[in-house]
Order: sequence, then structure tokens, then C-alpha cells
Amino acid sequence: MTSVLIVTIGLALTLYCYSLLTNLVFNPLVLNGDKPILSIEAAFNESHSYRTGVDPLDLFQLRNESESIQDFGVYQGGTALIGNIDQSTSTKKFNATFTEWNIFEFTGVQPILGRGFSPEDNLGGAEPVVVLSHQVWSGYFLADDAVIDSMIRVNAVPTRVIGVMPVGFAFPSSAQAWLPLTQDKIKPTQRSRNWLFAYARLKDGVSLAQVNHELASFNQGIIETLPEDMSWRATSDGRYIRALPFKQANADVTQYYNVFISMLVVVLLILLLACINIGNLLLGRVNERYKEIAIRVALGVPRKRLVLQMLWESVFICTIGALIAVILASWGLSISNDFLETMFAVNNEKPFWWQVSLGSDGIAVLCLTLVMMILVTGLIPAWRALSGDFNAVLRDGTRGALGKNAARASNILVISEILLSCVVLVIATILLLSSYSAGQADYGVETQNRLTAHLELPLESYPVRSEHEFEDRQKRTNFYYQLKDQLEQLPNIQAVSFMSSFPGTGEGSSYFEIEGRAAAIYNENPKANNESVSRDAWRAVGMKLIAGRDFDHRDIETDMGNVIINESIAKDYFPEGNAIGSKIRRVWSRGQRNWQTIVGVVSDTFHGSTMKTSSARYTMYRPIDRDGRTQINLALHYIGSEGQARKSLLETINRVDINVSAYHIQSYENLIQQPMLLVSSVSKIFLFCGVVAMFLAGSGIYAVASNSITQKTQEIGVRKALGATDSDVMKLFMGKAVIQVMIGLAIGIALSLWVVNLMTEAMNLDNVSYFTGLIGMPLLIAAIVLLATFIPTRKAVLLEPCVALRQD
Repeated sequence: MTSVLIVTIGLALTLYCYSLLTNLVFNPLVLNGDKPILSIEAAFNESHSYRTGVDPLDLFQLRNESESIQDFGVYQGGTALIGNIDQSTSTKKFNATFTEWNIFEFTGVQPILGRGFSPEDNLGGAEPVVVLSHQVWSGYFLADDAVIDSMIRVNAVPTRVIGVMPVGFAFPSSAQAWLPLTQDKIKPTQRSRNWLFAYARLKDGVSLAQVNHELASFNQGIIETLPEDMSWRATSDGRYIRALPFKQANADVTQYYNVFISMLVVVLLILLLACINIGNLLLGRVNERYKEIAIRVALGVPRKRLVLQMLWESVFICTIGALIAVILASWGLSISNDFLETMFAVNNEKPFWWQVSLGSDGIAVLCLTLVMMILVTGLIPAWRALSGDFNAVLRDGTRGALGKNAARASNILVISEILLSCVVLVIATILLLSSYSAGQADYGVETQNRLTAHLELPLESYPVRSEHEFEDRQKRTNFYYQLKDQLEQLPNIQAVSFMSSFPGTGEGSSYFEIEGRAAAIYNENPKANNESVSRDAWRAVGMKLIAGRDFDHRDIETDMGNVIINESIAKDYFPEGNAIGSKIRRVWSRGQRNWQTIVGVVSDTFHGSTMKTSSARYTMYRPIDRDGRTQINLALHYIGSEGQARKSLLETINRVDINVSAYHIQSYENLIQQPMLLVSSVSKIFLFCGVVAMFLAGSGIYAVASNSITQKTQEIGVRKALGATDSDVMKLFMGKAVIQVMIGLAIGIALSLWVVNLMTEAMNLDNVSYFTGLIGMPLLIAAIVLLATFIPTRKAVLLEPCVALRQD
């Protein structure tokens, strides 16, 4: 029963993690054929943890000049604010993709109602059209067939519905509506500040490495001709356009790719632990039957037959374990699907391929692993059983002493168990404690009785015209202040705040310098988060103005707007209290912003998760007044019920402008938890792996130690008969155990540090977790090993020499 349990755990974890990671990350996305789909985009923005697109002009040039790319299309993510044409209902936000007409031909999926796009839909002056997802059609429009060819409002623009896509179609990721890009983005004639992404397939015989080599040369030519005001397109080290597997273009996957690799490594180590344990158990049985095997060989039983007999025992154990593992893995994948639905319940941005299941490739991997496990766990005991001196066994009437080779094998097994369990437990502990610490972190705000939402203004109603830019941007800002005033007049609303990102969310940092104290090189300056905020933004989230003044009408008149800094910047860089009136500005590799005057200091907050490398403890705030943002986050402090606060928010928005949409409405507590959901779930998998590793290591090490001591019982009896004391014998065996522990932990800690180093490239790890993982776990493992050696040794030592010498 124990053997089957060990096999089940090892195979179930392997099958689960393989299926999870291949579905989410590693299996290429294939639609309309057998060629993988690639993403063409700019280098990942590591400072702000988001994907970046390419200048449309560069993609147009790449389309015309590339010798590696066969199929190609461009798109841009966005939102669609959808409502009835008569404005009888409030608008609702859906995820939109603005795309080239060929997207449905590229994927090989056509609408189930109506039609897809045609080349004419991308032309200037064409009638605005939209294709709806099945989800929007069945949910928002109640599966009404009459919606085809009808007019609705999309982003405040009268738009004709021309098609409905099949259930589950959401390419390129989580689209709920598709709208045609304008021709000036598909075939541009000049550079712009717009960016696009591309989906592509390669020509036959072209590899990913080859197309990226081509792109490297292509990038060099572009970067050399980039105008100074467009130099930000490329990174400081010369990276720009790249091609990568479409699934790996997901921002979460890109940021946590090394964590996924670490998880795969840990699971493989657990599988190896399981194999070693099964081998140990079967080896122990062989040792118990050693005399019986010697008699069979003496009677002429073929050794091949004995080997097959031992293999059949391994086949039975591993096969039963594999069958149960399939059931457990399927159950785990089902739970994972439920979790993914919950994780993306608010923003509906789950990639359509994030639906995990047990596929044929997973079963194939299981079968291959099963065969390897049978060979490893069956052949090792068979080799041990048939490589001994049977004449000595039959002559002496005992199992015989443990030979040098067998003793060496036993030592290697113990050291292997120690180092493998060390790696798993150290990684699991560090990740779990870091995740827990981030979840309990103080972000410097009050979250109780706070409701958050994301607001979006439709561009059609709030355009920015070049000849009236200042007035048009002020119109957008005035909407926010008008909404704030009306909400705060309600009896259940205490305060309202607008921020580009609220504390606990929105990572991303930039270098800044202080006038007169600039570093010689830009990246030697400190980094800070930069957020846009409304006037009186602090009350609603429990922040406080510590020094200076808040933003007011005077800040509208400055070109860049004045700036408010957090308390940490003031303490660290203005210890004499002279922050107010000082100048500060953002800098980067190819330039800098204008100087901004510090007018206030507010209490410390932390933007982004404490685990994310893109977060920083410094924050600078600028007023939204001159930004004229079409999208912004809102937080309101309410009394009474959250449901009533939500109703008040939506009703007030509709009174001010029914075309404005509020979405991602949730409590502040949930908002802060969102960035950590993926890491939290992965850490729980690591925790389970750690518990499994502890069980396997403890039982395995005890089994090896007990088996080794049992085979040396006669040796212990001889030593005692020759005058050795109990303490002498205990010191001998415990000394060997200490050496095994030192070797195993040394290798294990070294491997752990390597894996942890991979993880630190994706996240910040808590200092306490380092101490607990790298010191606490090795000490725990050492205690287990020494205890597992002490118990059987003590039992053998307590035997009288005459009894020990007769031990069979």
C-alpha cells in the first residue's frame, strides 16, 4: 500500500504539472493548420511589467520585406463600450480587438451568424461595423438573431453588427468584440506614437531562431534611422521587434516564466524522489528474501526468470499507482479551471487557451514515465539480488555482510534523498512565505468600506482636437470632478478619489533625479512609481498630506504640472525638511522630462505587489488636470452596504453621461489581491510539493537507513562481542549519517540557490523567507536524517551480541 501511494503521488504531480504548464505556456498555439502561431511585438517592458507594441510603420515594412513570415496580420487591444442605439440603457464595457480584416481567415474560424470582415471594412470612410463574441450576443443581446445587421452604439459611435462568432472563440486572447482597424494603421506612411501587435506564421522550414536573427538585422536598420523623439521605441541595449510563441507573449507568462520552469524542476525532483523510494522499498524486500533467492539459484532457477519476477512486482505497483494518478490529476486540473475562472471573473481577460485538460500528450508522457519508473524501480533490486555471493549466503546461513558496492549504493541513495528534498523544501518555503508576506503587506491605505472601479470615456464624445487640445483635455478632466462632486453629495458616500493606479496595484517605475544632485549615469539615479491623481485624492483611501499643499487650480497653469512626493523620498533625499520647492524630474537613457516643482508630501504607500520587481517604495504624484485621460481608476469611501454604494456609483455616472462606462467594480481588498492570485496559486502548488517531498524524504531516508542498519546487525554484534561499547557503535553510524547530511545539504543548498536565483529575476522574495528556507529547512532535514538513523541503530545496539550474531 505504501509503495502504491508513493508512486501515485509522484506520477499524479508530474501529470498535473505537465498538463498545466503545457496548456498554459509550452504547447504552441495552433489554429487553421499545424503551424504554430507567433506573436510579433516589441521587447517586454520590464520596468512596468507589460507588453509593448511596434510602430505601425515598422510592421508594415516588416510585412513587405520579411523572407521568413508567411501569414501576417496586425491588431490592437482595447475596449468596446456597447449600448443600445437609442441610449435607453447604460453602456457596458467588453474586451475588444481592433484588427486587420484577415483575422478570421487567419484562424480558420468564421462567424456562425452574419459575416466576418472584408478588406473594405478597413478603408477610410467605411461604415463602422462590429463582430460580437458568442458571450456578448447571448448575454447582452439575449441571443437575439435580429441583432445581425442592426445598429448599436460602440464607443458612442453608431455601429452595424455584421457577425457573431462561435462559442469559445476569443482570438487573439480574450476578445469579446472585434472592430476593424483604420487603413492608416495597417498601411501607414509615417511614424506615429501608436503601437500594434501582429500574429504570424512562418514559411516552411523557417525556425523561430531564424526569424529572430532576421529581426535582429531588421531592428538595427530601424534603430539607426529612428528620430530623436522616437528613440524610446527601442531599449537602451538595442532591442526592439521580436518574435515569440504566441502563448508566451502573455504578460503573466513572460514575467513569471522562470517560476513556471522552477515548478517543473521541482515536480521532476519529486518524481525522482518517488522512484528512489520505490527502489528502496523493493530493495529492502530483496534483502529480506536474499537467502530464498540464493536457494532458487542453487536449484537451477534461471536468473532471467527471477529478474522478470521482480519486474512484475514493480509493474503491478507502478501501474496501479498510474491509474490512480490519472484520476487525481484530472481532479486537480478541474479545480485549476475553477480557480482560473475566479481569477479572471472581474476583468474577463482569461486567455482562451487557459482551459487546462488531460490531453493525449499528457497520457503519452505518463506512459513513458511509467516505463522508466518500472525499469528504475525493478532493475535496481534485481541487480542487487543477483550480484551477491550466493555461496557465502548458503554456507553461512545468513544474508551475508553488506558489500562495498551495496554500501556505496546505499550512501548514494541517502545523499540523493537529502539533496532532492532540500531543493524542493527550500524553494517551496521561500515562495510560500514570500507570497504570504505580500498578501499581508501594509500598502499604506485603508481598504475597509472602499469600492473601486475603472472608468472609461468614449473617444467619440471626448475627442482631443489639435487646435483645441487644452480645452478638450479639460473637458475630460471636468467630467471626473463633476462625478466626484455629485457622488460626495450622496449621504452614503464619504469621499471620492481618482488615480491612474491605486496603492497595492499598478507596478512600474522610472528613474528620477533631483536638481543639483544628478547621478553621472541615468540608471544610477533612484527609481519611483509615477501616478496621476485628482485633487483631494487622499481622503478616500486613508492617505494624509504631511507637508506642503494639495493640488489645486494653480497646477493647471504649469506645463508639466507640479508634483507631490511620498514621505520616503522626503526623508531619504531631503532629510533637512527642504523638499517643498525643490525641483525633480524623470530621466531615461535618451533624455529627460522638464523639471517639476515639489509642492507637497504625502504619507507612504506601496504601488504594485511587494513581490514584483517592477514595484518601488518611492512614489511621485502629478495632477490629472492637464492629462485629459480617457481611462482612470476610481475609489470611493462609503458607509452602509457595498451593494448600495455600487448602485449609487452607476446611477450617478448615468446622470452625468450615460455613454461613460464603469467596470471592474470590486472592493479595494479584492483589487489588491488581484496581482497576487497567480503567484499565490503557484505557491500553493509548491507548498503541496513541499509536503510531499517531506513525506517522501522522511519515509525514504528512514527506509534506507533502517535497511542498511538491518544488514549490519551481525556486524554490530561482532563489534560488541569484541568489546565495543554501545556509544562507540552509535558514534560510528551517526558519524556516517552526519557526513551524508553534510554532502547532501551542501549540494542541495547550491542547487536551491540556483533555482531561487531564477525566481528572483521575476519577483522580489521576502528576507525572512530566505532565512527560513535556506537555514530552517536544511536543519529540519538534518534532524529527520539523524533521527531516521538513530532509531534503527539504537534498536540494533540494544540487542545482545549473541542475538545479533544469529540475526538472519
